[in-house]
Amino acid sequence: MKALIVIAHPDRKALEHKNIVPTIKMSYKKRGFSVEVLNLYNDGYNPSLFIGDISNINNNAFAKSYRNSIKQSDHIYIISPTRWISLDPLIEGFIDQVFTKGFAFDQRSPLLKRKKLVIITTTTSNKSLKWKTLNLLWLRMRLMVFPKIFGFKNVKMFQIWSSKSMTRLNLTKKLLTIQKYITKSFPDS
Repeated sequence: MKALIVIAHPDRKALEHKNIVPTIKMSYKKRGFSVEVLNLYNDGYNPSLFIGDISNINNNAFAKSYRNSIKQSDHIYIISPTRWISLDPLIEGFIDQVFTKGFAFDQRSPLLKRKKLVIITTTTSNKSLKWKTLNLLWLRMRLMVFPKIFGFKNVKMFQIWSSKSMTRLNLTKKLLTIQKYITKSFPDS
């Protein structure tokens, strides 16, 4: 079994890099499974670079490499800060250029039915914003895009609110929740 972590956060000191990625990696490695991390900022991935050459927008070297990583993975984690009810622009570009027709879906059906997907979002906003926005990001990603178009079953989404002001205890609780979810995702658990 292989897990793939796709992360886009420009600050290497952020909790996404320092806490969330290591928690996921440790949970899989404890069971002897491999983990690949795609750090879109470190990779130099820029979806805007391919504008102007529309014939190559979905078949650039990054997209081909990322699709190969997805094909080889059983569980996929997308980790992103949120901005204006949207994921990081690199993650949005990643979804647009990697999950393409013929790879993730075709005219008749989604093609990634056997993959598990977890989306972890972070925000500096407090949880009261969830209700003000009607939780549109959750609806878009968890209920529409990934299950309906790409075929992911049981898409799980963790939303971490007030990420900059969160206490160490609350962060630990969130990380334990993620660990428990991972443990339950193994067939022998």
